[in-house]
Amino acid sequence: MKRKFKILNYKEGMEIKKPCAIRNMPNEVYHKMPALSNSGLKTLLDCPAKYYYKYLSGEYVYKEKPSFKIGKAAHMYLLEGRKKFEEIYWHNPYSELKKEELVQVLKTFGYDDSIKKYTVVELNELLLDKAEITPKQIHLTSSELNQIVCMARSALNDKKTKNALSQKGESEISLFWQDERTGVWLKCRPDFLPYDCINVPDYKTTESAKPENFYSSFIKYGYHIQAAMYRMGIRAVCGVDVENFFFLVQEKEAPYISQIYNPDTSDIITWGEKAIYSAIDKYLECKYKGFWETYSDKVIELKIEPAPDDIIGAYDKEQGIIYAPKWIDYELMKYEA
Repeated sequence: MKRKFKILNYKEGMEIKKPCAIRNMPNEVYHKMPALSNSGLKTLLDCPAKYYYKYLSGEYVYKEKPSFKIGKAAHMYLLEGRKKFEEIYWHNPYSELKKEELVQVLKTFGYDDSIKKYTVVELNELLLDKAEITPKQIHLTSSELNQIVCMARSALNDKKTKNALSQKGESEISLFWQDERTGVWLKCRPDFLPYDCINVPDYKTTESAKPENFYSSFIKYGYHIQAAMYRMGIRAVCGVDVENFFFLVQEKEAPYISQIYNPDTSDIITWGEKAIYSAIDKYLECKYKGFWETYSDKVIELKIEPAPDDIIGAYDKEQGIIYAPKWIDYELMKYEA
């Protein structure tokens, strides 16, 4: 499949002055590029003060949640291949041995009982050196490594998933473009970008790929915003209208079931686009005022009754009132005599 757009190779210090697609851009460089991302837009919608702290203050230090470890590793193994995976991830075959067991293994390399005075860390270092094993960036336990390999095998055994990932294309291509309506620079990084840009998948790992559960996650994590953002970026940079942007969802527990979900472009994606421009407007407003607001500048009154019909949702931002959610009666009734 012939590529319909040009991909630039990343060069240290390169500047972004026009819409472009870049391969091999380091994560830390991508995140520091002065353009709004999908995550940044969702943070702006949640709380502009959080956006300022994370992206503009220079004080925020990213700490990856432990729960993301398996998802990111499975993502790399499945979409970027085993070779790329093994450049980052590794398993120490001696990491789960007790001190006495480590000593016994080292004796097979000619050491005597004097090594018993060494710590477990020092014994591991000796073993890795003797076994000529070079530590990589991220260590996986044997069970984690097995889980990731099994997830990849299971995904590729699913016909729909295999077809989705068999397209000609590349992973982790960084897209940068300037929004024509507002002039704001935007960026995104599709999991996998097919050269024809027609059917674009996004890989998600989850506790449950069951339709009802994933739909809840879809709304909770703003996947409709992501879908709209990626379609927008591909159109601006690659000059192609995506026909089908879909989510390839896989469970993290055996039997590692996969399911494909396709957002409705006439409805769900439209709401995603509205959210994008709401976030951009909020960004421009805060930037102009020089003030990045929190949830509210009011003392918020908690109400026990449901919201009036003219209030969308439960929170009246103008009045500083939060009304009771639908489940409040059930919760309060638990405490009745």
